[in-house]
Amino acid sequence: MSELTVGDLVAMRQLGCQTIAGSGGLDRPVVWAHSCELDDPWNWVATDELLMTTGMCIPSDEAGQVEMVRQLHKAGIAGMAIGDDLKAPPLTDAMLDTANTLDLPVLTVSHSTPFSAIGRTVGVATQSEQITRIARLSRLYEVARSATLADSSLLDRLSAELGHRLHVIDVEFGTEVLGRQGHVPTDTVRALCQRVGGKLDRLPARQAITVGDELVATAFALSTHRKCMLVVDGASDIDMDAFGLLHAQSLIGIEVERATRERERDDAAGALLFQQIVDGSLGSDAAQPRLEQSGLADREWIVIAFDAQHLRAARINLGDSAFPNLSSAVGEEGYVMADAGNMSEAVELLTGRIPHLGISAPTSTIQRLPDSVRQARWALQAARADGSAVAEYSTASPLFLPRTLSEATFAARAVLGDLMDHDAANQSQLVETLDAFLTLDRSWSATAEKLMIHRQTLAYRLKRIETITGRSTKSSADISTFWMALIALRISRGGTE
Repeated sequence: MSELTVGDLVAMRQLGCQTIAGSGGLDRPVVWAHSCELDDPWNWVATDELLMTTGMCIPSDEAGQVEMVRQLHKAGIAGMAIGDDLKAPPLTDAMLDTANTLDLPVLTVSHSTPFSAIGRTVGVATQSEQITRIARLSRLYEVARSATLADSSLLDRLSAELGHRLHVIDVEFGTEVLGRQGHVPTDTVRALCQRVGGKLDRLPARQAITVGDELVATAFALSTHRKCMLVVDGASDIDMDAFGLLHAQSLIGIEVERATRERERDDAAGALLFQQIVDGSLGSDAAQPRLEQSGLADREWIVIAFDAQHLRAARINLGDSAFPNLSSAVGEEGYVMADAGNMSEAVELLTGRIPHLGISAPTSTIQRLPDSVRQARWALQAARADGSAVAEYSTASPLFLPRTLSEATFAARAVLGDLMDHDAANQSQLVETLDAFLTLDRSWSATAEKLMIHRQTLAYRLKRIETITGRSTKSSADISTFWMALIALRISRGGTE
């Protein structure tokens, strides 16, 4: 049988269909008929499919009806068949005029005709098409199987099979996933992320991507624990059949999950390696082959420091861009060990997501990793102090902070030594109290809440601190001295706390 059209259904008098608008589109092909009563049926009915509705999904207002017709036309829907059972709101002239302008067929269906009759008619007429789709499905799964055995990626092979260029975008971080970089223009990625930025908990099933007034691609949600969408290139709306698209989404979603889990395992192993080198529990001879696996052996590398809460963002941005790295959280800081030759690119990626970065001097000696961690942390303290995005240890003077571990210990003892001795002798927490008080911008309520003490207890502790140190917690000069000494103390305690 030749391709079925909307006009063919109208011509079958036994189906009881009549055209009330959009007669110029009766030659639109129909590959399936689908009943839907959701508010946005264009997201659930695919290209060349007939929407069947009792009218419950049709807005009652004129603007809503016009927008519905436009969205159905934009999605490539074959037409809309409305059951004649008085459940639909009155159809406005503006809606019907829009359907006529866009040549989108709007049909009424006799109340004596069940939707299943239309569905069976379309199904029988398109049996050969369904066989073709089943064959395509078999090819899709063969592509997925063979992609693991070949050099080309699953996305490349599925793109060739479906005739559309496919990409995967992490819409939370704006990165391209599955090894592809630079294929999707930055303004396209930005436009998509802006569109779905407030919907990360429930991504839209289908999202048109426009740059200016031009449609450049269409995105489809993926069922992955990362917030990812499948992006299909195209200056016009996608005409891919829903059957092939649904299975392609499933296959790509599985591949994204597999790659993500593998990356997470590598990150965990890299974090352990990083910590073992820093704390000295793994020697350089044992670490060398593992660094080779990470792509960081026999080259200069740097350490980048930042607030630990941004570790996931750092891993995703660097990992999706295929930057060899080791990363770990140590105390309140996160650290990335990366190739010094890629420093500019790595820093550019991270500054878009992380407010302050500290960068160590480059080195190629494994034994110096603890020193590099301290350098990166000192540079981070400098970046925080002056509000800059990036501070490099090799070029920035970290605002009076000590540059060696012995200097840090001396500076801390010079100001806080008596407090530290008092705490050790009396099991008190005066140093901890001072640190919390200054970190929280001398807020009495916030400090008392963090330390879980009464405000009167806090007042007593601050008075004791002033008595023991001979410095005031109200004097700007003394406060700045306390603050620098506390930073030096953090650095001196183990070097990476």
